[in-house]
Amino acid sequence: MQKLKIGLVIALIYFAGIATGVVATRAVVRRMVATAVHNPDRVRLLIEKRLTRRLRLDPGQQAKVDQILTHTQTELRSLRQEFGPRFQAIMGDTQSEISAILTPEQRQRFDKFREENRHLWQPD
Repeated sequence: MQKLKIGLVIALIYFAGIATGVVATRAVVRRMVATAVHNPDRVRLLIEKRLTRRLRLDPGQQAKVDQILTHTQTELRSLRQEFGPRFQAIMGDTQSEISAILTPEQRQRFDKFREENRHLWQPD
């Protein structure tokens, strides 16, 4: 019986560690994505710095990489502006379709879910 209790405690600690790791990873990834969305210049500079260090770029290469990444950033911003309204329309239709098949009680819970998880439904 004592060995069973020890085994259960070890298993509990093991699974608690896994759960903690999953939660922490989600939080870090969510924060990184938010940073990338809200501070694209900061992300671009971080990428430039890492490329410069790892590839040992000379100043001329650094300048060209900066131009390339700045141009890419501009293109991505344009793409988001172009497809943002379409994305919003699709997500709005999806929410309406889901809401239409729910009972009134489920619809209230769905509305609460949408509010709590707005970041999943709407880009910033």
